[in-house]
Amino acid sequence: MDFDELLDQERRLQFTYFDNDFALQIAAEINDYVTKTYSKPVGIKITHRGLPVLRFLMNGRKESPWLERKETTVLDSGHSSLYTFYQKEQNPLFAQWEHDSRYAICGGGFPIMEKGIVTGAICVSGLDHMEDHQIIVHVLTKKLAKQLGEAI
Repeated sequence: MDFDELLDQERRLQFTYFDNDFALQIAAEINDYVTKTYSKPVGIKITHRGLPVLRFLMNGRKESPWLERKETTVLDSGHSSLYTFYQKEQNPLFAQWEHDSRYAICGGGFPIMEKGIVTGAICVSGLDHMEDHQIIVHVLTKKLAKQLGEAI
């Protein structure tokens, strides 16, 4: 994946409306996809409008600080956590975050964008950081395509 593809994902994967029921559907689809595709479990965290909507650890996944770190990175940067990974050499702030235990300069956190405004974060942790990112993108692409198809 390159940086332009990442920016395209952030542009395409936006919501006209997001709520707690939709968050639950996304988490369930992430769980199903990971169960079918990977041999390791992940943790999932979704926050929206300042509230923790969902936190789920698949069977065998232990607690770790990575979900919160990815969430903080998304909310403070306004981009996916993978964006900060790609931009850490160009952005002195992200370079500083790399040494701050509150942040995760790696993939696995994705912004919930409603009409161009970041209103939350979807985070996955437990696999390689690029895989964590791709899981979110895969599920959001599928869910948003279905949502648009239903609206037509």
